[in-house]
Amino acid sequence: MRCGGLARDIKGGTVRRGCLVLCGILVAASVVGLAYDTSQFLFLSDVRIGMRGIGKTVVAGDIISEFAAEVLGVIDEPGDQSDFIVVRVSGEAIGRSGGIAQGMSGSPVYVEGKLIGALSRAASWSKELTPIGLVTPIQEMLGILETVNGRPLAAGPAPEAVLAGVRVQEIDGPPAVGLLQAAPDTVFAYPVTTPLLVSGLSARALDVLMNGADSRSVPSGLLREFLPAGIGPSAHGLSSFGLSLLPVAGGADKGGSSNAPALEAGSAIGVALVTGDLSIGALGTLTFREGDALIGFGHPFLSGGAEAFPLTTAHVYDTIKAYDASFKLGSLGDPVGVILEDGLAGIGGRVGQSAPLVTLSLGVLDLDRGKATNLTVELVDEPRIMWELLLASGFEAIDTALGRTGEGTVEVSYEILGDGMPFPLERHDLFLSTSDVALYPPWQLADIVSYLQYNPFQDPKITRVVASMRVTRELRAMQINHLELDRSDYALGDTIHYKVDLQDYRGRVQTQEGTLTIPFDLGYPDYVIVRAYGGPRAMEAGESAREFGDLGELIQAIEDTPSYDTLTVELFAPNPTSPRTDALMGVDETRTQLDGHFLYDERAATVYITYAG
Repeated sequence: MRCGGLARDIKGGTVRRGCLVLCGILVAASVVGLAYDTSQFLFLSDVRIGMRGIGKTVVAGDIISEFAAEVLGVIDEPGDQSDFIVVRVSGEAIGRSGGIAQGMSGSPVYVEGKLIGALSRAASWSKELTPIGLVTPIQEMLGILETVNGRPLAAGPAPEAVLAGVRVQEIDGPPAVGLLQAAPDTVFAYPVTTPLLVSGLSARALDVLMNGADSRSVPSGLLREFLPAGIGPSAHGLSSFGLSLLPVAGGADKGGSSNAPALEAGSAIGVALVTGDLSIGALGTLTFREGDALIGFGHPFLSGGAEAFPLTTAHVYDTIKAYDASFKLGSLGDPVGVILEDGLAGIGGRVGQSAPLVTLSLGVLDLDRGKATNLTVELVDEPRIMWELLLASGFEAIDTALGRTGEGTVEVSYEILGDGMPFPLERHDLFLSTSDVALYPPWQLADIVSYLQYNPFQDPKITRVVASMRVTRELRAMQINHLELDRSDYALGDTIHYKVDLQDYRGRVQTQEGTLTIPFDLGYPDYVIVRAYGGPRAMEAGESAREFGDLGELIQAIEDTPSYDTLTVELFAPNPTSPRTDALMGVDETRTQLDGHFLYDERAATVYITYAG
């Protein structure tokens, strides 16, 4: 069941679904019902300097390895979310990994056989030369799933364990030696970044997935230029969430789940964003499991709060040493549950449940070679990253089908369905480019979905997105090269007869004829203008901004905006209520669909209005 309700935090640029908030509450309630035996945890108030223990993580294969951990102290800063346990780590697992590697985040750390928290950050300190890391205290992670009797699970750290005068400064990567020496009382922490495992994407698709898109590369003539500006995602790519792309592709394990490892503390786990013909997901470590409920990572994934992401098993092939940051090379397994909470202290979810996903089907027919390519994936329903996921998937589908970049003409039909939509959205487009025709359909599709997801009326609860593309290298274009009217002057109420000559790319000419009617209620204009053009047009100075009363009206506007194979002949008149003498407004139009040909250029004719007497 998909429940809904859309609330928008405009300032924060986030979207929350009411059903997921409810799911988070239900998970918390159910975990409280499990009545944890708190003796299995060592809370911050009981941590002491010099305590020794072990951590658990997967270095290679599905075998959980142990490493040594020694408590150096506790950094106590204002607020519970800034408290960390500083540990020295050592042992074969750490040596083989070249230190604390990407993918180790969430690795549980135990002292005296009790869980103190999850390894979440690597760190450097001038007073400690061996590898050190920061552990997110377990009570903060358990707070993702429960609150015992409405109170925090434990008090603050013991005074004797606090590293007096020592503070944490978060940085992007290992600090330079000079910085360490200049700040002896600062522990420089850098995230054990969550590595993304991606398979099936080529260079262009990967670039837009991770880095978003430069506004200068946006193709012109898309719907975004003709519809009212709306709220949308930042579209800065997944790297803006602190995610890193592994230098070696991992992706999805196609071998099935028959030999999937059991999920226990120290196991590798995955969070899937895309599954199917493409695979995009994150790799981390499970910190604690009680029944079907679990927590991991020790730091946020996308910081979305209530979410619904597929939880998967994961396989680690090996941990690769690297100069800048070692990393786990792995693959995602099959979904086994759902991540319901993505908070500052980590992620939490349930085994045995499933996440509502959006089915994306992309079909591309190369007309020149008669070759059809189809791509089908399941996407997480997260508006903040949907734009990048759609754009990357679209680029991959069309680039794979064509095997080239360059000029051409593309016809595309879109269909978008959702449980919260009053009716499916259906739209036809035609684009032409002399440089890179593949840019247009994915960008248009990503924009349309963004309009729907960030609409101010209701959650569309999108379930399925379909795009069918027909591409040819041929430049199927027609120029609007002549507009002729039957007279040079008219009276109010008269009918204008017009002819429009269209010349195709190689010189053949066809003529379109039709009529327009001059309304009686224009006031007393001196003139009107007839304009012939292809595709949509920008709003005239004398026209009011478009307004929508509900989601259905927005969908209708997207469907009705003409494509570039539509010839529009429109009558414009001065707006009598505007102080500007050149403020025009459209008052009548006719449209003719010219399938398969991109119309460019425009022609206009000014005619004078005569009055009796």
